[in-house]
Amino acid sequence: MLRVIIAAALAFSLFSFGGDRIHAEGNNLQFEISAKPNKDYAEIRMTVLNTGDKAVKLVFSSSQKYEFSIRAKGGKEVYRYSADKSFLQALQELKLKSNESHTWVEKWNYRKNNGELVPSGEYAVKATLLGKKNKGETITAKTTLVVPFVTDIKTTGQKGIYTIEGIAHTKERLTFTVEDGHKELLSKQPVAVTDVGSFKVNVKIKTEDLPKNGTLLLYFQEVNGKQSDPVILERFPS
Repeated sequence: MLRVIIAAALAFSLFSFGGDRIHAEGNNLQFEISAKPNKDYAEIRMTVLNTGDKAVKLVFSSSQKYEFSIRAKGGKEVYRYSADKSFLQALQELKLKSNESHTWVEKWNYRKNNGELVPSGEYAVKATLLGKKNKGETITAKTTLVVPFVTDIKTTGQKGIYTIEGIAHTKERLTFTVEDGHKELLSKQPVAVTDVGSFKVNVKIKTEDLPKNGTLLLYFQEVNGKQSDPVILERFPS
């Protein structure tokens, strides 16, 4: 009896967790999603794996193979993959041999479907594999994603004179510092952010302060103490 209960629990288990990846299982299929924040976009990676001993065929009712949505803390949806897309309305198939997988990768630019920037912070990402095996149920997987408070950073310049442009995903006051890895060359400087979130700062470092062997780094800070990943201004000798 105990074996029956355990087997039933495993059969109906939908989700398992591991690191930043979360996958769902069902009908000899494993569906996994991961969301990796990059400086300009988040990479949404979805993989379906045939865990069974036999080949399977997934049938899709259109050219849309998956759906995913992104929700802010509190549950409000800010982005839906299919909202601004159209799909061919014709049956599609995906065949997978035993232990064979297929991966789809999408990019999200940290904006709502209407183009507005989303604030920094943690978001929930939920994906659904729309293909069905033998008219079975769809499989859904979830993960989380942290949107950085500065993105789209672009730098130009050399020899101590630089321009840095980017997008701020925060209403908090922003500052930046510059260092060479050993000492701070510029203490906290204010960043002026426009109403649409863009900013541009100019940096000038005295020639005698430039490192002979090292890397000039810029960091952004929020007033609450959060600090960005380093922005490389220049490596020396260049």
